[in-house]
Amino acid sequence: MNKQNNIGLVTPIAGAVSLVSSSQNAGVMSLADLSSLEIHEAAYLFPEMQEQEFAELKEDIRVNGLQIPILTFGEKVVDGRHRLRACMELGIIPRFEQMVAANDASIVQAVVGINLHRRHLSEGKRALIGASLTNSAIGSNQHTAGAVSQTKVAADLGISVDSIARGKKVLKHGIPELVEAVSSGRLNITSAAKLADLAKEDQSQLNFDDIKAIQDASKAINKAKFEVRRQERLQAIEAKRANNKPLTSGLGNFGVIYADPPWDYLGTAVPYPVMTLQEICDMPINTICAEDAVLFMWCSNSLLPDALKVVEAWGFTFKTSMVWDKGIAGQGAYCRQMHETLVICLRGAVPEVPFSARPVSVLKYPRLEHSRKPPEVCDLIDAMYPELSKVELFCRGTPAHGWAGWGNECDYTPPDATTTEAASAPLPARKRA
Repeated sequence: MNKQNNIGLVTPIAGAVSLVSSSQNAGVMSLADLSSLEIHEAAYLFPEMQEQEFAELKEDIRVNGLQIPILTFGEKVVDGRHRLRACMELGIIPRFEQMVAANDASIVQAVVGINLHRRHLSEGKRALIGASLTNSAIGSNQHTAGAVSQTKVAADLGISVDSIARGKKVLKHGIPELVEAVSSGRLNITSAAKLADLAKEDQSQLNFDDIKAIQDASKAINKAKFEVRRQERLQAIEAKRANNKPLTSGLGNFGVIYADPPWDYLGTAVPYPVMTLQEICDMPINTICAEDAVLFMWCSNSLLPDALKVVEAWGFTFKTSMVWDKGIAGQGAYCRQMHETLVICLRGAVPEVPFSARPVSVLKYPRLEHSRKPPEVCDLIDAMYPELSKVELFCRGTPAHGWAGWGNECDYTPPDATTTEAASAPLPARKRA
């Protein structure tokens, strides 16, 4: 026998809620009075019992009597609606206890706490409960205006905020059969959220008694979404590739080359067109580079040997490097990477860096979106080589003030340069803050 009737309140009632015995009501209540009792909306946060479960509960009450009182708040039942139904069908007048609380919010918190300890609820059902709590105005007052913290609800329910978001999607876009499949624990919340993306007419064509077929449908939806995202990314990359501009002397002649090449080590996993090592080595850097120049070039740690090949192909000699400490550890085959390397290389004779402008070798700046480098590095380079003209290759957006820029995502138009002298003239010095 289920013995659910004999499971007591294994968790204390919330501090803001107390119980007052109302057992004296048993002498004055009739079965007709019981049928007129209303159910508090908080009680509906938890699923209906399956018929077999209810039959076991009813038989337990018939044999052992009602062991757990029915809890009310005001004139409404907040906990025990199934026990109430069983008593009515058995012709038993149940015992009641009145919950005393300042507001509905305290009642909801208490009811959730009682049921979470009493029942074994799936993650999906908890997600639906969390979604209902954060969607409704239950427990709102003039201070909360109906808002319930998703973070707190997630913590109380022992699930993630993402699970609550999936629960919201299922409640908002799912048909009743989909919601019921999650409530009963037959379908996990992640698969259900994917199915909720389908039109309701398409959802209604699914056989929710065949959970294996439902799960396969969820996987097919996920695969289709992945392919759509992949094609969108490829189209975006091709659009950027179509904006490639030739690297010519018309851009200017520069003493500082600052480059962040699109190394080909992740393929289409990055949102921009990549270049092979040979393509980077073959770039006509001499068309824009002064005889005496310094190169600052970014590379990931696994590509240091490739970077040195590019340095040589471009006519520079490696001198030293700095590292950017991003403050957040990423992935890595041997160790979790949280820094990136900036090599510093020379050709010819360039001015020495003033001692006061020599930066430390470890740069600590917050991590930005994929591949974007800290804008503060341009300030450091300006201070190191204030006299030299500068260009940023593979620049995103607008280059630093006083710098030239080149790349298929760069917003920069070279000045008119019809003579070698004009092309070689240094750009105006960058304004200092």
